[in-house]
Amino acid sequence: MKPLRRIQPAAAPRDAAQAWYVADAERGQQLLDQGRFDEAREVFEAILARLGAAPSYGTAVMLGRLGRCLHQSGRPDLAVRQVRKAIDVIGKLAPSDGVKALRGTLRSELGDALRAGGQYGEARKAYEAALKITEELKDLRGQGVDLGHLGAVALAEGKPEEALTHQRAALRLFQELREPELEAAAWHQLGRAYHAQGQSDQAERHYQEAARISEQRGHLAAAAQTWNQLAVVAAEAGKPEEAEGWYRRALDVDRRLGNPKRLGQSLHNLAELLRNQPGRLVEARHLAEEALAVAQQLEPAAADAWRHYGILANLIEQEARTHSDEEQKSALEIQARRYRELQRQAPIVSATLVQVGEWPSLGRAVILGQLARCFHMGGRPDLAVGHDQEAVSIATSLEPNDGVKSLLVTLFLDLGDVLRAAGHDAGARDAHEAALKLARDLHDLLGQGQAWQRLGGVLPPTPSRGSRQEPRRWNDTTDFEVTTHDEVMIDFVFDTDLLVDGPRQRLIAQRAEDTDPPADTVRPMLLPCARTWMDEEGAIRFGLPAGEPMVERQSSCTVMKRNRRQVVVAGAPGVLWRLISEIDGTATIADILSRLPASEHATARKMFAALAATGAIDVSGRPIGRFLHLATKKGVLPGGGLEGDAVLRLATDGSYRAYADAPRIAVSLAVPDRLRTFHALTRSRRSRRDYGGVALSRSDFDALLHSACGVTGSTTWAGREVKLRAYPSSGALYAVEIYPVVLRVEGLEPAVYHYRAVENVLEAVQPSIDPAGIVGAALPVEREMVAGAAVLICLVGCFPRHERKYGDGGYRMLVAETGHISQNLILAATALGASARPFGGVFDDLVNRALGLDEAAEQFLLAVLVGRHTD
Repeated sequence: MKPLRRIQPAAAPRDAAQAWYVADAERGQQLLDQGRFDEAREVFEAILARLGAAPSYGTAVMLGRLGRCLHQSGRPDLAVRQVRKAIDVIGKLAPSDGVKALRGTLRSELGDALRAGGQYGEARKAYEAALKITEELKDLRGQGVDLGHLGAVALAEGKPEEALTHQRAALRLFQELREPELEAAAWHQLGRAYHAQGQSDQAERHYQEAARISEQRGHLAAAAQTWNQLAVVAAEAGKPEEAEGWYRRALDVDRRLGNPKRLGQSLHNLAELLRNQPGRLVEARHLAEEALAVAQQLEPAAADAWRHYGILANLIEQEARTHSDEEQKSALEIQARRYRELQRQAPIVSATLVQVGEWPSLGRAVILGQLARCFHMGGRPDLAVGHDQEAVSIATSLEPNDGVKSLLVTLFLDLGDVLRAAGHDAGARDAHEAALKLARDLHDLLGQGQAWQRLGGVLPPTPSRGSRQEPRRWNDTTDFEVTTHDEVMIDFVFDTDLLVDGPRQRLIAQRAEDTDPPADTVRPMLLPCARTWMDEEGAIRFGLPAGEPMVERQSSCTVMKRNRRQVVVAGAPGVLWRLISEIDGTATIADILSRLPASEHATARKMFAALAATGAIDVSGRPIGRFLHLATKKGVLPGGGLEGDAVLRLATDGSYRAYADAPRIAVSLAVPDRLRTFHALTRSRRSRRDYGGVALSRSDFDALLHSACGVTGSTTWAGREVKLRAYPSSGALYAVEIYPVVLRVEGLEPAVYHYRAVENVLEAVQPSIDPAGIVGAALPVEREMVAGAAVLICLVGCFPRHERKYGDGGYRMLVAETGHISQNLILAATALGASARPFGGVFDDLVNRALGLDEAAEQFLLAVLVGRHTD
């Protein structure tokens, strides 16, 4: 049923002479009535620009209509802002009945937008204000509309009796005014109220009267909407045939009128009815597919269109359960899973495309390619082609480098696939040949293989060791060759918390033989998590863990590039196995050579050189803690795999360690007076996310640092003074450095500071920073929280300081010290009435760069966010 609308005049009398205004206003209103909201909005914005900044009646009208556009296009939050602006403009005009009438109309429009946004209490106030104005003006029509709106609010709030009272009053007014269209709307709303009360007979009677009036007056769209509601009542009453009849009447009208939104809803309604009737599941699926096509015709990438894939997934799963043929059943289940993934992921991709903006960028090219994949997965290669073509065009315009070229290989492969699926074989071949050429230029064997496969050619043999064509005989003790097999992985992280798997490359290279060997004093070590094995050709392979990612922050996304390598050594296997058995991280090269026959020394030295150059062994002497730190950075390893409800269940399942058979002794809850202050702090501490962008006072900031981290005294150790701090540190080394990144502290410029505790001073190490750059170093899901904080206190581990005393055992102590400092800062902030939480959701490399660290010796470990929360 068409919503009740107040009549909004185009202009006050003084504007009536402006012919351009009247003509443009009418054109915009026609577009609005036709559902062409973006076009209507452009017209109204152009009128506003031409009217200028001075308050006028016409300006208020156009702001109101702009609000209506935003409201009907699904942005009630923005609509509220525009209508409030219009009301502000009206408040600056000289009072008159026309101005008062427009104020009432705008109050009603405001109520509509607030109601659409779920703000029912505020909407009620707006409608009541509008009703009061219409009563003062004795505008019976306006009173009826506002009473109808109040009834709709009451119904939304779960108050059907109040809704009935308002709608009956509205109906009486419309009958008195002889306004059949509004009378039909009131009958319809009364039907909704009775339906909400469970009075199906009354609901049906009122819906039928609404449909009769609408059909009699030729308002078929309104009649169709009411028929849909009659079908719902019939279906709930167990009358499927009657319900189908009403749905088909509505569907017939919607097809003739060609309103895509209503047609899609009618198709969906009928599909939902038929899916539960014996033997009609396939028919229901066809209707749902037609509804999807209609939604894609309206706006292909809109969230509503992707929602239809979820509906289809339900129907396909239901259809799969009816099949006895396992092959058909499996195919349907796969399709349902694919559609379910589209329903979940595609709206995020579409939202990300809006977020990256229209400007050509790497991020836009990546997301256009992802959106094209979504359309292709959804069976619409015709819609995918344009997005892939635009992605290729953007990527081609970017500064060429290996990463962009690798992305182009992927985009050309995808473009060829969708062109072929759309029946454009010649274009598909051109795209696949372009991918093959680029992959050859990059020496990317994976890309070449994928392109060859699509072109239907015979894949050339993969060179396993260099480019040698004939097999070579290797001497067991003197002759060998080393090649590297690199799998390069490029991923893209977007601010919508979307991670896109980017291009994958496979590169093979033969290593030079003239690399200088490490010194005899070096203690080589096999990398943690590396594995070694002999392949089917007798070569020894080293499978290395994925390397540390190279992280690059761009304007539209964050790029992460990682490499997973295999080192292949062909020849001299006996020498190599003996070396592997001796490499333990403690023996020097000289020690290892001393255990080998003298005839193998020259070969062993060359092997050490090759293995060190390719990364198969580590000769840096780094303690194991460095490798632990590298492997546990966020952004390197995927999460444990839990999402949403699964995480909540894990946090609330109560499955902590318990000894069921052990005797239990109650712990007293009494708190001694001397502990009460600390006890209160631990009870009031909470890790919150809602920082309000409020500055921290300088006095609170200073007190936080020196109380939690400052010097508290000294002790004498072997005749030397050691200054002690507010937190424990193994060996009193204090190997964790404290870098406050100030975003909002009164009296301090935004900057990166270093807190030198022994002198209780701040050192401005990066005196001028862009806060957005610091926020951008956080993982996307965390950026809103970081942006609202006052200070980000980064705790940085100084590896050499700990390792000189503790060696491999130092890392655990370094991490423990970080935890001690973090807890001190959090409790001190709580005592100051601030909010604080530990925080590690960052791209480590970006934070290290922002802090200006020497990454070979010091690395970010953890941060503490401090600020004021919003309530």
